[in-house]
Amino acid sequence: MANLDKSIEEEILEIFEKYQKENTKLLNYLITDDTITFFSPVANGSQITAEDLQKVADILNGSFEGMEIVNQEYRFKFKCGL
Repeated sequence: MANLDKSIEEEILEIFEKYQKENTKLLNYLITDDTITFFSPVANGSQITAEDLQKVADILNGSFEGMEIVNQEYRFKFKCGL
């Protein structure tokens, strides 16, 4: 299983943690080929803005592919150019 570089994880977590409950600091993701899917429980907080999704895509040198809600969690998919 592949992981993102720690500095990239920290940059992305800084964006995602604004939308999580206080003191949560949770970054769950899955990398498959050139796609990265981030998971965030619906109960964790509010949905992320389009502007912040674009910031994440820029960090990944990729593009935002879409969002869906599955089993009480948000799933954000990005094509990655790292």
